[in-house]
Amino acid sequence: MNAPHPCTFHSSSSADLWLTAQSRYAAREYDAALEALDRLLDALPADAAALELAARALAAKGQSGVADAPLTGGALADAHYALGAWLFRRGRIAASEQAYRRVLALRADDVPALSNLGVVLMHESRMDEAEAMLARALDLDPNHINALLHQGLLMWRLGRLAQSEAAYRAALARDADNFQAWNNLGLLLKDMNRLPESETACRRAVALNGNIAEAHNNLGNALWQLGRVEASIDAYRRALALRPDYAAARANLALPLLCLGDYENAWPFYEARHDPSIGTEGVLQPPVPYPQWQGESLVGKSILVWPEQGLGDSLQFCRYVPMLKALGAAHVSVACAPTQQRLFETLAGADQVIPLNGQGRIERHDFWCLMMSLPYRFGTTVATIPASVPYLHAQASELERWRTRLPDAALKVGLVWAGNPRADQASSNAIDQRRSLDAQAFVPLLSMPDVTFVSLQLGDSTRPQIAHLPAAIQPLDPMDEVRDFADTAAIVANLDLVITVDTSMAHLAGALGKPVWVLSRYAACWRWFKDREDSPWYPSARVFRQTQPDAWDDVLRRVERALAELTA
Repeated sequence: MNAPHPCTFHSSSSADLWLTAQSRYAAREYDAALEALDRLLDALPADAAALELAARALAAKGQSGVADAPLTGGALADAHYALGAWLFRRGRIAASEQAYRRVLALRADDVPALSNLGVVLMHESRMDEAEAMLARALDLDPNHINALLHQGLLMWRLGRLAQSEAAYRAALARDADNFQAWNNLGLLLKDMNRLPESETACRRAVALNGNIAEAHNNLGNALWQLGRVEASIDAYRRALALRPDYAAARANLALPLLCLGDYENAWPFYEARHDPSIGTEGVLQPPVPYPQWQGESLVGKSILVWPEQGLGDSLQFCRYVPMLKALGAAHVSVACAPTQQRLFETLAGADQVIPLNGQGRIERHDFWCLMMSLPYRFGTTVATIPASVPYLHAQASELERWRTRLPDAALKVGLVWAGNPRADQASSNAIDQRRSLDAQAFVPLLSMPDVTFVSLQLGDSTRPQIAHLPAAIQPLDPMDEVRDFADTAAIVANLDLVITVDTSMAHLAGALGKPVWVLSRYAACWRWFKDREDSPWYPSARVFRQTQPDAWDDVLRRVERALAELTA
């Protein structure tokens, strides 16, 4: 038998695994040999002997006589190619890379190995190397479908969306019925804000293979972004009919259900957002060793409330902290962004506010809970939303300081016209493009008499737009002196009204009990519901929503009329 010679191992456990693999291989127990080799390669991914024995064992499964025949040349390359795919499926990314590199050592121009190695390097976040590997594959074979698909994925992850689309279109030009190309193109077009095209591509993928849960989930995402709420629910439910444990589809289904006010069914689905299977797009759990609160008694106990997603989410859901104290919790800690620390220190029920600034350590608690899991744990329905405002407050010293710095005017109105573009996150950037405006769109509003406007706008690309407005109507801009949300809260508390697109400012004003007019995109965030102009979350809020996608003119005219009525 032509088995490879063992290497020198650095631990007794590795040596034991190697001996087990050899003995199982000799006994033709290939599955058992592979299990031992899988564990060994997790620890020693570049071990040549372990890689070769694994390649031989994989090739020998179900093939009489292969174990005794030497593997050389093309057969050895084929065996390592199969091993690379096997290791990748098992999450042994580093070992998979080594297997594909052994293929290329034997066949330098092996396009499938180059293509798959590009994907492996992507998973290792070695993007430059992945790009070079895929470019080499496509130089050798410009028509290789998998290389084109992998190129599309890499360009998408690098934020080079036009190049990603070109790769998928090239794949479809060579194979018009390629399910993966249509599916991935649908996702890409959603991130490019070409939503009707995204729906078309996703429907083509579903038509080609309606048994893939991911395709229905992706169609649901396109429909949800298009504002087709009920249709998106149908698509997500089809995905779950195919895969009941599909965490991403469960979390996605929660959003349209929340939008329709079906909170009882929505909150349990929403808990899937932190399922590890979702990967990088899911919500990370706090890095603490104690258990998640599942509704156990809190009498005499301590609990850490952990933030998630955006700053606005923390502002909206910190309202539940006093309710934890009401359950008898002896100590409630609230973790938050450093810019929210001083503001959250005004929150009733918060015994400690912990800024997540990378300094210090978090003491042990009995439980932790994600901020946005609190509505689920308290069984919140639309009728039972805790909407007593204000639940956050401007600090008295800051309130007085900003009162003297703002003009003494009959009607002072805060203004925010754009959100955070998050240019490095294609999906978030696409949503921001739909919710944000340019300051020029507010010229008619800024020109209204008897109103003093105060800019609350932040952002390196959006705040400078003030300078491009006519000098006579430029709003007062105090944001150079703002250090954090406590400063902003003090400014807002001195205003009569805030007009804002759907950003954290809407939640800050609402939490302070300040009148706030929210300019909402057509396919609105779930928290503003589908058709309501008021908000059960914020009694002081009024929602001005688009009636057509991307149509802000009518929204701004309605805001002007409402503001004219207010000044009158």
